[in-house]
Amino acid sequence: MNLKTLLKNKSHFLIAEIGNNHEGNFNTAVKLIVSAKKSGADAVKFQTFITEKFINPQEKKRYKKLKKFELSFEQFEKLSVIAKKNKLKFISTPFDLVSAEFLSKIVDVFKIASGDNNYFNLIDKVIKYNKPVLISLGLSDNKSVKKLYTHLKKIKNNLSNLAFLHCKSQYPVPDDDANLKSIIYLKKNFNLEIGYSDHTSGIFAPIIANHLGCKLIEKHFTLDNNFSSFRDHKVALNPKNMKNLSENLKLLPKMLGVEKIFINNEERKNIRLMRRSPYLNLDLKKNSLIKKENIDILRPFVGHAPEIENKLFNTKLKGFTKKYTKIKF
Repeated sequence: MNLKTLLKNKSHFLIAEIGNNHEGNFNTAVKLIVSAKKSGADAVKFQTFITEKFINPQEKKRYKKLKKFELSFEQFEKLSVIAKKNKLKFISTPFDLVSAEFLSKIVDVFKIASGDNNYFNLIDKVIKYNKPVLISLGLSDNKSVKKLYTHLKKIKNNLSNLAFLHCKSQYPVPDDDANLKSIIYLKKNFNLEIGYSDHTSGIFAPIIANHLGCKLIEKHFTLDNNFSSFRDHKVALNPKNMKNLSENLKLLPKMLGVEKIFINNEERKNIRLMRRSPYLNLDLKKNSLIKKENIDILRPFVGHAPEIENKLFNTKLKGFTKKYTKIKF
């Protein structure tokens, strides 16, 4: 599996970011996978960690919450199988080196979180498994992204299996902080796939990102926005809204069409009704001289475009012509 194959002939690749919205419940995680498939996702993404290798135990409240959300490696193996049975790609973000090694056996794609896009040892470890790697760029500026890119070039000459995802690490991201033009900057300056990991409310930003050239679209996903007080449920799309996003992403390339002007078949049917032709507005006998006031430009079109009007002035009719009938040449 490589990134090129993953995205081949696709206008978009929609990742349902489940993250920790299962809250440590395996059955909820399974429901999220099945629901993501029904909602039009192409992949599901989880977060895999050993809490004590991820959070300082002295951060008691945070540590306790994440420990509660922690799923076992065995459970992740089962979730990977369930995802693949549902024809979804299985993605996870490792938050420690041990989890990264474990995931190398079961994921289709690795994801590096925004908080770890400067944790080069972790990045180096996942890259060595020769699987697609998506790196979110939240908490970054131009300088830090260039530093990351330079590091990647040092350890891997061909970056075709890597992607940068524009991201703002706010929950949710206000509309005026989304800064989607960063996508244009990234495309111009870095020779790898550019995608978008979205934390805004709604579906508008991912659709714009797709229009700007991002095939990889990641969006938080939940069964219910009121599932619990856990923050991520509020910024996530529920199944109905994820389905809406999926359908709109499919609609976008259809509406954009191709880069040329042409008359389609349905328009062609309307030419007669909507175009105009010159008509005489009175009966004129043979050899009558056609004057400007004798001509009206009317619908429907009967074969002559309005621009021939000037050619008709001061010409003689070769035969009697009844008003409002086609002028024959």
